This record gives sequence, C-alpha cells and structure tokens, in this order.
Amino acid sequence: MDSSNQNAAKIRILSLKEARALLALYEAMIETARTHNWDQLVEIERQAANLRDTAISRSFSSPEEEDVEELAALLTRIQRLDYEVRSFVEPACEHARQQLAVEVKGRTVRNAYGNSESPGG
Repeated sequence: MDSSNQNAAKIRILSLKEARALLALYEAMIETARTHNWDQLVEIERQAANLRDTAISRSFSSPEEEDVEELAALLTRIQRLDYEVRSFVEPACEHARQQLAVEVKGRTVRNAYGNSESPGG
C-alpha cells in the first residue's frame, strides 16, 4: 500500500457521499448555533450522529484513489466546523450550569429558611 492509500485508510470512516452529507449537517449546525437555537441544534446533531453510526456500522472499504484528497478536505472542514460549534455551545452550557447552581442554591435556602413569599413568612 503506498502512502496515499495508507492515509486514506486512516481517514476512511465515511464515503464521499456521506462526508458531503455530514458537512451539510455541520454547516447547518453552525448556523443554528449562531442563532442559539439549541433545540434545533440538538436535532441536527442527532441526524449527524445517525449518519456517523450508519457509516461506522457498515463494512470497511477503501476510498477510490481520486476521492482521497476531497475526502480529507471534507473531514478537515467538518472538524473545523465542529470546533466552531463548540465555541458557541460550551459557553451556553456553562451559563446554564451557573443558572442551575443559582436555582439549586436558592431552593436550598428557601427549604432551609422557609419561603419568604408565603403568608406570615
């Protein structure tokens, strides 16, 4: 196996068609993340996960020699988009964690000292 085929074997998870479809999903994910539409983002990620799972579950075959370069470029672009999506998602998750911690602390205080909004409280 020459070096280009060895590289192809290392990157081969998806067919060219699957990689293009996955890239389209990641492009949709970044647009959705930019608008903070988290419910839609979760749905698109589910679709991407299904596509990856389907590709991984089928038997392995080497890509065509002429597809290796495009496949590598598609996977590189997908990785970059994944990183960019995370740059939106991770701060939002951290903010949600902080809000949840404040709520839990507030609930603990209310439970310990009673609800100040109740009559006579």
